Amino acid sequence: MRASRGFSLVELIGAIVVILILCSLVLIVSGTARTSTLATRVSSDLEAINTAKTHWSLDNPGASFPSDEPSRFACIQSYLDPVQAVSMTNFEAPNAQYYINPIGTPASSVPSFSQ
Repeated sequence: MRASRGFSLVELIGAIVVILILCSLVLIVSGTARTSTLATRVSSDLEAINTAKTHWSLDNPGASFPSDEPSRFACIQSYLDPVQAVSMTNFEAPNAQYYINPIGTPASSVPSFSQ
């Protein structure tokens, strides 16, 4: 009998086929994950735009939302800015009075808001 010094052609082709099948499975899964990620991002962006439109309409009561694309984007652009931080320290709604009960203050000293 002859001593085997390496792999036969059939064994090499079989190993290559198995590797190709595994690579195709990885590509299919990564493509599905990419599509799912894109769908999630689009959904999140649409929700942010809708929220920005709601905030704009609350800040501009009675105003109609613009019909042309550049004006619509200009209206909500400041609400979509991720760097813009809302500071509640200087916030004061018109004709509104707020009282925050500090910790330890007895309930008897809290002003009543009965109309």
